[in-house]
Amino acid sequence: MIPTRDVRGRELGGPDPLDRRLGTASPSPLTWLLSLLRTRSALGLAPSLTPAVIFLPLGALLGPGGLDLLSPRVLGRLDMAVTIALAVLGVLVGTALGRQIRTAYRLLIAASLESAVTTVAVTGATVYFVRATGLPLDAPVVAFALALGLCASASSATSADPDSEPVAAVATRVADLDDVLPIVLATVAFAVLPPVSASAGWMFALAPIAIGLAVGTIGWLLFERAESAAERVVFVLGALALAGGAAAYVRVSPLAVGLVAGLFWTVAPGRADRIVQDDLKRVQHPLVVLLLVTAGALWTPSAASLWLLAPYLLFRLAGKVVGAWATAGFLEVRAGDLAAFLMSPGVLAVAFALNFRQMLPPAAGETLVSTVAAGTAAFELFALAVVPHWRRRRQ
Repeated sequence: MIPTRDVRGRELGGPDPLDRRLGTASPSPLTWLLSLLRTRSALGLAPSLTPAVIFLPLGALLGPGGLDLLSPRVLGRLDMAVTIALAVLGVLVGTALGRQIRTAYRLLIAASLESAVTTVAVTGATVYFVRATGLPLDAPVVAFALALGLCASASSATSADPDSEPVAAVATRVADLDDVLPIVLATVAFAVLPPVSASAGWMFALAPIAIGLAVGTIGWLLFERAESAAERVVFVLGALALAGGAAAYVRVSPLAVGLVAGLFWTVAPGRADRIVQDDLKRVQHPLVVLLLVTAGALWTPSAASLWLLAPYLLFRLAGKVVGAWATAGFLEVRAGDLAAFLMSPGVLAVAFALNFRQMLPPAAGETLVSTVAAGTAAFELFALAVVPHWRRRRQ
């Protein structure tokens, strides 16, 4: 039997359905399982074996509700590390976006529409549900609902191999690009969250841009002038620590600060963007694990989080399906096929939840993280069942 790679190269028009079926029958069960657990986390992040369905429960086991190895005191000390990790994610998204925005603007529009539909669906449902049930939240209902909606809009195209079928390649690009609009909206949301006054709102909206440009300029002046690889790594990590620390001090989104800095390094002359991406590849997976384990440790079962979990799951699913239907014709793919790959929220959903937790009142922040962590694990399990079934049906 000719391997699938050779079939692609030797047959005119690529492998036919019979070749694909023969090619997909050979992997061992372990290889098949690992391919399902390999998650595309966000634009700029390479696929990694960091499944939320494993690391979120692990964090819950190690957290205060389990073995208490990650006690509240330890989690408090990890808060700054989480902020820097969020800035790193923003940089990776920004550098990748800067390279693709000129050639993928059509996909960016479609992905933003899909993301907006999901945000509106979950936000509207949460506002109605909280007001109808009278759930006790120590935060404005609209602000909390918007935060939950932005968490729901992120997706990761779990286990999607872009070379497996055409719709997988489209879904992967959409899942990557639909993280951009939530980061922009989160910047606006931070400007209206309490305790920000109305008069200072515009300052908080512009602060991430100013900090991102400042960090970008500093890094651009330093990275290429490093005398050794070790010195360059110190400069890169120092710039990222500055981005996270400044964002935490001013109380703005580190994701947005990182996004602006990454875009600056991409459009500025020189190799700053390539230097940053090469150095950050070494810490990408540990940072993803840090975010997932921290979110799992912060999971606190409560009546509010359990009540919110059902509408979060239902309306996120509805939002992804409707968003896929609205963009499928524009992208020339089937809506059901596209929706099947957009179910898993990925690490950015957890990142948004941890980011908003730093701004919301404590009880509301815990409820948000608990709902999103449980929903992320549930959707990843759902995606592990739906996508393989879709592939078998297509074959």
